[in-house]
Amino acid sequence: MIISFIIFIGLFIIFLLSFVNFDRLLKIEYEIYREQWITDGKPFGIFWRPSESTTFLSLIAMWSLSLYWLFKTPEWIRNDVKAQKTLRKVRIFTLIGNVGIIVWFTITIITIND
Repeated sequence: MIISFIIFIGLFIIFLLSFVNFDRLLKIEYEIYREQWITDGKPFGIFWRPSESTTFLSLIAMWSLSLYWLFKTPEWIRNDVKAQKTLRKVRIFTLIGNVGIIVWFTITIITIND
């Protein structure tokens, strides 16, 4: 059971890093590519919320981008080295976190049955 707890804490940290980097990417879009941010629906992040964001529509925009950016790279990111590096971190931490959830779940089930 202790192994399961340690993996859980590690996953918490990994997803936290993913969320922080997602927020950084949104902030880059907001500060440098404002028109694109508006076109994307004025999304807010997990921890970062610009005053122009609306509650419901910005939430939907955030959910949409959080999935879209995992598989597609918008033009504005392709032209910005800092944004590229930040998106790469989001993708890596999200992948590690999702694989980690499968591992954590498997280990938890195995240890419960023992």
